[in-house]
Amino acid sequence: MSVADSVANDHDLTRAEKAFLEAVLACHGVQAQPSESDVSGAMNVMLAYAQQVQDNPPEGAPSLIIRRWLSPLSDQDRIKIAATAFVLFGVTKPSIFQVRAAQRQISGVTGT
Repeated sequence: MSVADSVANDHDLTRAEKAFLEAVLACHGVQAQPSESDVSGAMNVMLAYAQQVQDNPPEGAPSLIIRRWLSPLSDQDRIKIAATAFVLFGVTKPSIFQVRAAQRQISGVTGT
């Protein structure tokens, strides 16, 4: 069973949460069935992200260049990029350079 299958089987999570966790696990190099420790660590990252967003909420829409870059992507792919940017850079409001790096990371890990 793959990481995506394992996360997808958790019916208590929303699609957005599943996408976030899948990206975090991929960033941490989890390729197969994640252990309880892997999933717990990914959940902690998701909680840290949510806390940081709550403490420092967005002040409007992303810049035009970021909106254009992300516009052809699905909501799940955008979430995966946000999760990856958080893991890589510790940011919830990534710059275009961080968005592009996160997208390259996700594309390299997932092959998309």
